[in-house]
Amino acid sequence: MINRSIVLSAIVKDSATDPSVLSDSLSILENTKINTIELYFPFEKTKEMKSVILDHGIKNIVYPIAGVQKMEGFSLCDLNEKKRMNAVFLLMRAFETANEIGAKKVLITTGRDTDECDRPKALEQFMKSMERLLPEAENFDVVLETGDRTVDARQLLGPTDLSMKLTEEIRRKYKNFYLTLDTSHIAQLGENVEASIEKALCLSNHVHLASCILTPGHPLYGDKHPFFSHPDGVLSDDRLHKIYSYVEKRSEEEEREILIGHEVIDRSGERLGGLEKAIEESPWFFL
Repeated sequence: MINRSIVLSAIVKDSATDPSVLSDSLSILENTKINTIELYFPFEKTKEMKSVILDHGIKNIVYPIAGVQKMEGFSLCDLNEKKRMNAVFLLMRAFETANEIGAKKVLITTGRDTDECDRPKALEQFMKSMERLLPEAENFDVVLETGDRTVDARQLLGPTDLSMKLTEEIRRKYKNFYLTLDTSHIAQLGENVEASIEKALCLSNHVHLASCILTPGHPLYGDKHPFFSHPDGVLSDDRLHKIYSYVEKRSEEEEREILIGHEVIDRSGERLGGLEKAIEESPWFFL
């Protein structure tokens, strides 16, 4: 079964901090097929935001702490033990928030890539972090979003084959650990998006539909998640629609639930961001 989500704090920036904006955004989404929201908000806003979410009857929530990890440098694979533990403590706070709001998934990332000679140690550090964190994640899935290595976010994981190998190892003990497959990140890795999703979907229950621009010097170069209609995007609306249809088919064939999220970063400065624009441009996803 397919569930549809939207990364709300990306497309409506103020939904992460302003309860009235969050409420108005959710009112718009009530008229769509979206049944899950992916919303980061600061820990101190938890009580306020939970109240708004409950008022709108939203029961499926993803808490994406990965964005904070990337923007503020909280790396679960840091070679410096103190910095690694700072990242672990951040995620433990995120897990507490997830429990408080009843989140179904917490979205994480590994942390920055390192020199090739240090990667084996960095991978050990990441696995050590997982051993500390995953026993605390009893009530939700922990989903690891893989990222690019050379373009923008430059995460340790990373290449699909390596990400699959580590996920398989972790899942031997922790069955609530999965990959999040982001089409933009896969494209930034230089991989064929469709082939990577086909291969790795067996270890994923969460897919992000997103585009990117890979023209050096472009103001939106890298991990900027432009609208699907952007003429310079490497993943068009039509191509993303086809990927959606493939994932939907796999979900039905395998009789398992997969969450597919729409991810666009709006830069308009409008109060409700690009929410209505996204719905208008991709009715196949929303309506």
